Amino acid sequence: MSDTPTIPQPPARLILEVRFDVDQQSGQLSYRLLPDPLFPPEPDPNPRRGGYANALYFKAGEQVTVQVVGGGDKVDKKPGFVSFQILDCTIITKPQVVRRDKGVRTEYAPPSPFSQALSASYPLALDFSTHITVDEENYFELTQNWKQTLDVAYSPGLWELSMVLTVRIVRGVGEVDEVRVFSFDPEAEVGGVGTMPTLPRFP
Repeated sequence: MSDTPTIPQPPARLILEVRFDVDQQSGQLSYRLLPDPLFPPEPDPNPRRGGYANALYFKAGEQVTVQVVGGGDKVDKKPGFVSFQILDCTIITKPQVVRRDKGVRTEYAPPSPFSQALSASYPLALDFSTHITVDEENYFELTQNWKQTLDVAYSPGLWELSMVLTVRIVRGVGEVDEVRVFSFDPEAEVGGVGTMPTLPRFP
């Protein structure tokens, strides 16, 4: 028997990336779950086929952080997009039914899939680091990475998960700052086979 101690593996980490263009007319955030290359998850957190297609799929014990990317044209001849400030970033979760049957009390998922959230509304601490990129077409992107993480709890379930993001957009000297609200609302699931709701037809 080997005396070599077993080194525990760090939890898989996911990056919830949300994007917007400062000039877009819609208030819709684009979103996706990105695997952290140092802590890759299994299976794919962004399934496009099968029972979990187009939902955010989490596994118990994973850690989730947030990345907010805002972009816009940065034109030298007139004030373009300069930066944005996050004023508020809140994750809102609406639990779905996980068990329903005759003679049994209907059961719902917990208020949130994340252990830090005790209720359905969880405002993120405004603790972000910033990274800037400009491509060859002079398109300017500012990325704000949340410095903290959320822990996926060990209670399987289904949720309607939304994020509401309020930002102040700065366009340059002489331009009035603009405050915009963006959001998204996909479904989210923790667990796997067997966590789908039991919804029999009642006579």
